[in-house]
Amino acid sequence: MDTALINEFYLMQNSRSNLKYIELLEEHVYQPVQTANHYMTSWMGKRGQMLLKLDVTLYNSYRRLKKKYLRLI
Repeated sequence: MDTALINEFYLMQNSRSNLKYIELLEEHVYQPVQTANHYMTSWMGKRGQMLLKLDVTLYNSYRRLKKKYLRLI
């Protein structure tokens, strides 16, 4: 029975053209993965830029407050 199923699967694979199989793989596997990857990398990039701006702003505020209130006489 197992060999019959294997032969059936082999015949089914051969009946499909390779191009259709590749298109099917690309459409159902690669494209969603690429979309999710693009979404995540752009999200991480935006988050990183936001955090860098926040860091610069906080550092500048810290320097200004330090200069204003913590002067050594």
